[in-house]
Amino acid sequence: MILDRLKAQLTGRSAGPETPTVAQGPAGAAGTAPGTGRVSVVIPLYNHARYIGEAVRSVLSQGPVLRELIVVDDGSRDDSAAVMAGLARTDPRIVFWSHPNRGAHATLNAGIHRATGDYVAILNSDDSFEPGRLDRLVALLEGDAGADLAASSISFMNGEGAAIENAWHAEALAELERSGDMAAALINGNFLMTTSNFVFRRSLVEEVGGFAPLRYAHDLDFALRLLARGRRIVLSPEKLLRYRMHDSNTISESHDRVRLEWAAVTAFFLHAIWDRPDAPPVDWACARALTEVTDRHLLTRPVLLLMAWFRRHPSDSLEHSAFAQDRALVDALGPDVR
Repeated sequence: MILDRLKAQLTGRSAGPETPTVAQGPAGAAGTAPGTGRVSVVIPLYNHARYIGEAVRSVLSQGPVLRELIVVDDGSRDDSAAVMAGLARTDPRIVFWSHPNRGAHATLNAGIHRATGDYVAILNSDDSFEPGRLDRLVALLEGDAGADLAASSISFMNGEGAAIENAWHAEALAELERSGDMAAALINGNFLMTTSNFVFRRSLVEEVGGFAPLRYAHDLDFALRLLARGRRIVLSPEKLLRYRMHDSNTISESHDRVRLEWAAVTAFFLHAIWDRPDAPPVDWACARALTEVTDRHLLTRPVLLLMAWFRRHPSDSLEHSAFAQDRALVDALGPDVR
């Protein structure tokens, strides 16, 4: 496939946030060395006072592989910050601070900037890790020098923690098995599902940049940016992540805005692999597979318009792109992203 032959030529760098004032556990006064493990876990916390305890416990139980747990409260309006401050006093591996609401992408970037491990894992504040998740996914990355991001299969739960089924996710994974094309399958349906499913080499952010200011598709954009630069994603078939589905999930919000971001990240991916001056020859079979996916979801026309915009407004990543502020573009896309 064309994606396996792409070489990393473009680079991206995210600006670091200001140095936060942090709270740490009982042995964790400022300057105390974190754990000896290799993984920094970042939790972006927002209005999940009810769930954050379970999320934190699932991280701390991962064992020696854990180096530190970095929790950043994104201006929660409930008791999340107070609950987390109490948890931070119980373990020296926890680093915690709050900042005014900036969105999930900025909160993730702030936490990653603070991380010191060889690997970064993300966990949203309403999800939880299964025991042994970090060991298994780090082993996948350690055993494959060409892979930079590892993810797993997922089990689903409702707001009360009861197991539920998700037929959509099963169908999205089946598309990957059918096509064998990671990018086309992700564009068809993001089976990675969430940033909670990401474990990646920390050095990767220096190459591809941080998370873009997208509300719904920052995870898909990050994954596609890796693929566009010739990096690989490896998957474990084990269900090592518990994903919570409830009314406040962002995936239950505006369908119009989801489609706009879906089209934008798809267009930026195609722009990156086809339009750059040093792009390899187009693999037309893969190109056909990709356009079949965009046709299936009625995204081909908005993707073409967005690609034209990206050609005229070069950027190393959507992290630095102002496409959503161009009212003429958004108005032109309107009928096709609804």
